[in-house]
Amino acid sequence: MKEQEIISGCKQHNANAQRCLFDQYYRRSFHIAFRYLANHHDTEDVLSIAFTKIFKNIHQFENRGEGSFQKWLSTVVINEAIRFLKSKKELFFQEDQEYLTLNASLENGYDALDLEEVDQILENMPKGYRTVFNLFGIEGYSHKEIAKMLHINENTSKSQLSKARNYIIQKLKKKNSHALS
Repeated sequence: MKEQEIISGCKQHNANAQRCLFDQYYRRSFHIAFRYLANHHDTEDVLSIAFTKIFKNIHQFENRGEGSFQKWLSTVVINEAIRFLKSKKELFFQEDQEYLTLNASLENGYDALDLEEVDQILENMPKGYRTVFNLFGIEGYSHKEIAKMLHINENTSKSQLSKARNYIIQKLKKKNSHALS
């Protein structure tokens, strides 16, 4: 089924269309939610809620061109992941930690990192850092949009992104120093 057929079918509560939508978008949605939650069980729980909301509210979706449905669906998943973190009181933003400057360079073989190492660093990153890093760096939201979504100050968003970047740099430096030893 084509995307528009799936959407139309889902608006009519067609089970076959709903199954097609789920099958077509589950994997991508899982990766999006997992970037925020870093836990398979929590991600599955969030996706269960997200897809229920997607099916319930699909009639509100307005097609605004190519990619608009995927963006709408991703937004539902991201919002549910953030809602989950807030409900578990696991989303906090560290204001008083000292951190390095953003000008630290990635040299000495960091470009040879494999995806698993990067994923592991992101999974272990504090949730506040990881959330802002994902929203800004991967999803493309502005600091103003992030601040509104997370109910934080725009400067807190900027600070969390800076700290996330420095966290990654520190982990890469540490990994690299162990590799050279």
